[in-house]
Amino acid sequence: VLRFYAYFQEAVNESREEHYRIRRCNIYFYLEDDTIHVSEPKYANSGIPQGTLVRRHRIQNPASKKGQHYTVLDLNVDKEVTLYSKTFKIVGCDEFTRQFLQSLNVEVPAATAFPLDPYQTHRANLLARMNATRPSQTSHEPTATTLKKFLENDRRVLRFYCVWDDTNSVFGDARHMVVLYYLSDDTVEIHERIAANSGRERNTLFLRRGRLPRRRVRAQPGGGASAAASVDDGAAAHDDCFNERDFTIGAVLHLYGRPFVVCDCDEFTRAFYRERYGLDAFDPIRLEDYDEEDDALDAEAAKAVAEAHARESAAQLMIGADPAAPKDLKMMVRYDGVVLRFLAILKTDKQVDADRRFVISMYPADGSVSVFEPIQRNAGIRGGKFLEKAKIRKPDSGEYYEAKDFYIGDKRIF
Repeated sequence: VLRFYAYFQEAVNESREEHYRIRRCNIYFYLEDDTIHVSEPKYANSGIPQGTLVRRHRIQNPASKKGQHYTVLDLNVDKEVTLYSKTFKIVGCDEFTRQFLQSLNVEVPAATAFPLDPYQTHRANLLARMNATRPSQTSHEPTATTLKKFLENDRRVLRFYCVWDDTNSVFGDARHMVVLYYLSDDTVEIHERIAANSGRERNTLFLRRGRLPRRRVRAQPGGGASAAASVDDGAAAHDDCFNERDFTIGAVLHLYGRPFVVCDCDEFTRAFYRERYGLDAFDPIRLEDYDEEDDALDAEAAKAVAEAHARESAAQLMIGADPAAPKDLKMMVRYDGVVLRFLAILKTDKQVDADRRFVISMYPADGSVSVFEPIQRNAGIRGGKFLEKAKIRKPDSGEYYEAKDFYIGDKRIF
């Protein structure tokens, strides 16, 4: 795709502030079928509809007597192109377009600057002179900087990619989050990145936009309106809320009791921290870097696992069941919290069960297995828990299933 930078002049009637506009646009020429697409970049508060001006299609060249459409040789820097009665002046192109035209032995002139728009220059001078003159009475920040901060940082948003490790809960997993930090008012908004066919609802909003306190403030029972007011004041206090200095790569932030690991950020966020705080190192991290090592478990954790095993064995003896097989303490300590998940289908000849999907969870710590059926809309089958977590025997040998018995392409009978 060849990209040219162009503009066209539009007359403005019945206006004392401006008589014409200089509208910049990009002309895209597709080499595969000689089609042309014209789009105009959107400018904030321009007051005019912008975006796609000409949809992609072949356009007839009005200078051609045979009705020939525009070709690659008709577009070049310092040329004028007429598209549907609008004359576009091409002032430049990107590096790929320049090299491609030169490979065709076409001389490409040097790029020129866009002409100045008098009204845009006037607006830029007005915005440069805007200063905060009235203090804000509702903010908890210093009143002299509230409006100034909003004018300087409006629509500037920091984006962080975080991970919330929820594997310790039932059917929990590592959930990927996108934390948006608005510099204009220090508010935070959290969205969840939901993968396709994950079985979760498509509502990605995890936390709506607002101040994010470091500590949860709870109202006293029976406090009435005064208690609610104290909660709002505590949540909105600037010193007790997260700010941009708290979001650094590798930090673990406890957002309403949920540990979020900041793994990466976008390019604008890196440029902001590089300019504001002088940071240069932005090495992204992985979730595996925060996994506990095998030797990190202390004696207290091993003792707790042993006590749980003793209580379970005693409970089975009390109800008259056969004593459970002794569990491998080393496996329980090493693979505590580790879950292997497999996607499975039901082998059946019934058409109604052919589209059913199951998630088989294998727990190497104790060799137990659970099966969960994700809910499918309009399937006519109630999803949810299909098999409770328990150790399952093999139908042929009577031994319990192990982690090595589960692999892609195998058939298991429960």
